[in-house]
Amino acid sequence: MVRIRRAIHENPELAFAEFATGALVADTLERTGLDVTRGIARTGVLATLNGNRKGKIVALRSDMDALPIQEATGLEFASKNAGKMHACGHDAHTAIGLGAAMILSELRDEIGGEVRFLFQPSEERNPGGAPYMIEEGALDGVSKVFGLHVLSQADAGTVGFCPGEMMASADELYITIKGKAGHGARPQHTIDPVVVTAEVILALQTLISRNLDPFAHGVISICSIHGGFAPNIVPNEVKLIGTLRSMSREWREFAHKRIHEIVNGICFSARAEAEIKIDLGYPVLVNDETETAFADQCARDLFGDDRVFRAERLMGAEDFAYYLEKVPGTFYRLGIRNEAQGITADIHNDHFTIDESALKTGAAMQAYLAIRALAA
Repeated sequence: MVRIRRAIHENPELAFAEFATGALVADTLERTGLDVTRGIARTGVLATLNGNRKGKIVALRSDMDALPIQEATGLEFASKNAGKMHACGHDAHTAIGLGAAMILSELRDEIGGEVRFLFQPSEERNPGGAPYMIEEGALDGVSKVFGLHVLSQADAGTVGFCPGEMMASADELYITIKGKAGHGARPQHTIDPVVVTAEVILALQTLISRNLDPFAHGVISICSIHGGFAPNIVPNEVKLIGTLRSMSREWREFAHKRIHEIVNGICFSARAEAEIKIDLGYPVLVNDETETAFADQCARDLFGDDRVFRAERLMGAEDFAYYLEKVPGTFYRLGIRNEAQGITADIHNDHFTIDESALKTGAAMQAYLAIRALAA
């Protein structure tokens, strides 16, 4: 697993371009004796392992894509592809998925049912690879699905679980405020989109402070503003880009409505106009409470209580949510932190890496979940 993880880390590929990664995965699975389908969801891989008798189908998911980041770790196996890096741990996820397949292939005669391995492209880029995997039959007949994600805030070799809502929905906001250009010294003859934009940005924060239950979770952030080109010219328009995060399907829909009302209302009062586009991202990730309790107990049986923790909710998003909308299961955390070795950087950071001893924990956990779920 270490060798595989490092090979993938050295050759990171972005969303829907995981050609070499997919080939490595498929070749490894075929040598392990699994039935393999290449090119699912463009660059993904689906593999099946059948036990000694018919039974249920349990799916294990691993994501394969990297991020557009220039690596700065200095590792001997650092990225060879400029501007691309496995800064979110998907190289580890893929190695863990292959490790679980190796374990289960040796136990094939003791397994009743089918384990389906989903090696998915494009988790990092909306719309994500999960909907395409589902569309091409990845979940057909599946009774349970499990996935994991590395966590740099937890010690290597620990696992964490969170029942119910665990990760937020993530929608992209594209807003253009249109006014009337003119001289900065004669603003009375203009409709200033910069001033309107300032009001819009502040007013949108009332979505959180005055429209969301204080005990609920939500975020709206305007992260990009572009408008104007000179110190004495009021521009025609200003463009905003931002993100909306929610832990509630209902509030997410309400927030979309309020964004239109707030932006259009302010623009109307200033005689400006607005174009609003909301690109739907991943839905809220909701772990099945029964399956999460089951996985938590499996972890305690396998590793002991001291290596299991309660995972926190996060406002990040994850397209594993699409699988959980179709099939009960859980998405859990795998600790990869090692302060003594200086392995502390968070994901999406150019210094991110993992304590590779966690690979054994992840592979064992995924394999054990499949065995227990098929036997239940």
